[in-house]
Amino acid sequence: MSIAAPRPSDALSADLDRTRRTRSQVEALIADPALLGPDFTPIRRLEASAPGLAPLLGWKATGRGAAGSGIADTLTLLEQAASVGLVERLDWAFRAHTFDLAVEAGLVGELHLTPEPETFGAPCPPRLAVSVLRGRRALTVCAELHADGFDDEARLLAAADEMASWGWHLVYADLVGGTAAATALRLADRLRPAYVQLDLSVPGRATDPRTREWLDAAAEVGASVMALGVDTQAALETALALGAVYGRGTLVGRTSPRPF
Repeated sequence: MSIAAPRPSDALSADLDRTRRTRSQVEALIADPALLGPDFTPIRRLEASAPGLAPLLGWKATGRGAAGSGIADTLTLLEQAASVGLVERLDWAFRAHTFDLAVEAGLVGELHLTPEPETFGAPCPPRLAVSVLRGRRALTVCAELHADGFDDEARLLAAADEMASWGWHLVYADLVGGTAAATALRLADRLRPAYVQLDLSVPGRATDPRTREWLDAAAEVGASVMALGVDTQAALETALALGAVYGRGTLVGRTSPRPF
């Protein structure tokens, strides 16, 4: 017995159903940002002994979807939000909620987050304005710039100027190699990042010859090196050998729902 292939109309109907479900899930997060998390991961000064007790620099806030929803993973959530054109609204909702949690918890140190490029230069929704303004006034915010942030240079520079007017600091995410890295290195003197990240969980990152160029660029603009993936004593030793001053990873401190 043969099974008939799906008709084009059936495939279109299935695609529409998936899109409606995705939009509904993302809009639920926007309506109730508490469902986004966030998760807070401690960032500490790196020390050879007792890394989990080293001085705290601050916290990295990361959003996620509701557990078991299919969009719980951060990258999956962003991909799905982009597929229905909701990244900007989602990012503002996450930012406002994160600011509320950080202010109410009396967050100590810096708050690191990743503004999505779709939000660069976009106005804050009026319903979130109080939370966002309060956060800007009360918190020391550091904005991570990832590869996609360098796709539109003019938009990035305008956004960087705006964030500087808020008193925010910039963080170059792990950008070793590629077009974004070349742009980031060229703009380093203009953007003056406060931190440059190295992700030691990326295979070969520590021995990649381009890593030295990255570290030299950090030194030239006075940026501190921050190591990611400090999950083992070996990774900690590698980070220190590369000149990393700060880091995050399970050896440094585990993620929690509140910045303690």
